[in-house]
Parts: sequence; structure tokens; C-alpha cells
Amino acid sequence: MSDWSWLKATLPSSRGGFNLRCASLHAPAAFLASCSQAGPLVEQILGHSPSPGILLESVVPALASAAARCDWRVPCDIDVPLHQRTLSHAIDEATLQQLLVSAPTTRSRALARSSSLPHAGDWLNVIPSASLGLHMHDRELRCCISYWLGVPLHSIPYSCPECQCSADIFGDHHVGCGGSGDSITRHNSVRDVIFTAAQSATLGPTKEVLGLVASSQTRPADVYLPHWTSGRPAALDIHVISPLQEQLVAEAAFTPSHALQVGVQRKLASNLPSCRSAGIECIPVVAETLGGLAHDTITIVNDICSAISDRGYGIDLHSTTRHLFHNLAISLWPGTLRYGSTGSPPSLLPVSDFLSDVHILDLGFVVKVQGQSTLGKTEAY
Repeated sequence: MSDWSWLKATLPSSRGGFNLRCASLHAPAAFLASCSQAGPLVEQILGHSPSPGILLESVVPALASAAARCDWRVPCDIDVPLHQRTLSHAIDEATLQQLLVSAPTTRSRALARSSSLPHAGDWLNVIPSASLGLHMHDRELRCCISYWLGVPLHSIPYSCPECQCSADIFGDHHVGCGGSGDSITRHNSVRDVIFTAAQSATLGPTKEVLGLVASSQTRPADVYLPHWTSGRPAALDIHVISPLQEQLVAEAAFTPSHALQVGVQRKLASNLPSCRSAGIECIPVVAETLGGLAHDTITIVNDICSAISDRGYGIDLHSTTRHLFHNLAISLWPGTLRYGSTGSPPSLLPVSDFLSDVHILDLGFVVKVQGQSTLGKTEAY
């Protein structure tokens, strides 16, 4: 496993990592936050405000180095609240920038940028439930984590058994291979999650409706809502796009949400005129294969969750919203790394040393890593 992948793993899942925080980086933030929170109590006990002390003064340079803030020299220089959440957030942002700058390839940079988009890391925070379809088997999850961290799944490129094209070692080809039908599986999985949620919200949804546009056999609505905003009907047109495909990866490496923007424009170009002529609101619902969601897609999901909450099922809005985003996150992964998870073709690499110490039960996994990488001893538990 490369130094770059190890660095990516130390980020929180919301920034494209694996939640393996590096203790040596975050210890100064924890210490300063603890001192700040305990200050009033210490002052109450002593009867006067305690002096910062040499130890506190010496911690600030370590924090400044981790957060890449050279202007932080003493505690009063720190311009964010002295809470561990905000201090660690500054460290995470600095680590992400380091990850982008040190990316060994254009693909790696695009992977880092796309996996840090809003909701991309939701799949790593799902509570496993086989009955709800929110689970992965051990081997499948290991391969998905490898793909997430940029670890090769295969030792050499080889011929895809479905389409006979050359397949890469990371698994990008299989994410978009038309021969396996996996892209259709992903699309339909996302559609079904949206459809089921709209049913729960009693929005009267229907799937793949024909005849919405006069004299046309096209299906601009994967999910059709007869009464949406202001009573107008809406056509939810679902599209899942890979930011790591050859045509998009170069721009995706430097432009945030580039693949999502391309997906939205494709759907608007193909369906907006016909929907507008029929008096139907055209709403592209676009997601990346790594889990990132377009801004309008997030808005649609939140609106559906609000409608569900208004029905009075006894579940608060926050829980409803989290559950739906988690369902969408898991629905994007079926079939993504089918050949990696099944062990075919023969060139599949064994599980890396890093993942061999990750103890997994379906999607609920307990991580305890005590290994030696080229970065030094891992300090995350």
C-alpha cells in the first residue's frame, strides 16, 4: 500500500478517507481543546486565571504545522473556536490539500477530489442490515475499500471477460463496462430507492412512464411525480456517472464536481425541451459512482425526506434524511467491483497487508491497525 493511500486513509470518510485519524497529528488539537474547556474550572479552583505555561505554548507550533497555518504562533493567534472538532477539521483540510498536491497520477487526484464530495463517504457510515439491503460481504467490502483508497485490485492489466477490452488494475473499467450490465444495476438501484422514498411520502410516484411527451416513446422520467412543487408534475431523470472514466478524469482532477456537472448537462440537453413543452419539470438526479451527489439531487432528497416526516410516521426528520442518504450510498456500489469481489480473473491481488488487519463483519467493521508502513508505525485505532 502506497504512502499516498495511507495518507488518504487517515482522513475522515466525509473527506474521502477511512476514518483512521493519525494520533500524532491530532494530539495537539485534543490537548489545546482540553485546556480551553478546562480553563474556567481551573480558574474557579485557583481563584485566578492560570498562565498558559511553557507546555501549552509548545503545542501551538505542532498544531500549526499539522493544520498548515504558519500564522498560528501562540494560542491567541488561533482564529477558530478551540474545540477539537474545529481544530481537527483544520488539520483534515490541510491533509486533503497535501493529498491533492502529492497525488502521483491524475487518476489519484481525481479520486481524492471526487471521494471528498458531499455524501460520497456515506457508505462507510451505514449501520449494516441485511433485511434492508444495507450490507456487504467481507470480500466485497475489502475490494470496495481498496478502490476507495486507490489500492490496485489486480497485479496487471488484462482482457475484460465481458467485452474483451483491456481492463485496468484499479477496477475503473468494470465500473462502466457495458457488457456486464452493472451500470444498469446501479441505475435501477438508485431509481428504486428514490421511488420507495417517494411512495413513503405519498407522492404517487410511477416508474419509467411511457407517453409523458406527446408523439414520443422516450422515457424522460425514471420516477414520475404527478404533484411536485407548486402542484406541477416532475420527471426525475436518474444518471450515475464515473469521474474516473477516461473522458472525464483529467478535468475531474482539478475541477470539483466536474463529472456531476457533465451528467446534469447531458440530462438537461436530452430531456428539458420535451418536458418543458409538456408542462413537466425536468429534474436530473445525478450521482457519481464514488457516491458524490449533485447539489439539486441533495435538495430533492431533502425535500422527499421532509414530505416523509410530515406524514407523521414517528421518525424525526434527521433520522429519515440520514437513512435515505445511506440507502442511496449503498445502492451505488452493487456490481462496481464484481470481478474483484468474486476473485476472478486470476490476476486478482491478495488482500493488502493493510486490509488484512481490518476485521469486518458485513458493513459493520471494527478497525484495529498496528502495522508498519513506509510512513512509519500506524497510530490509528
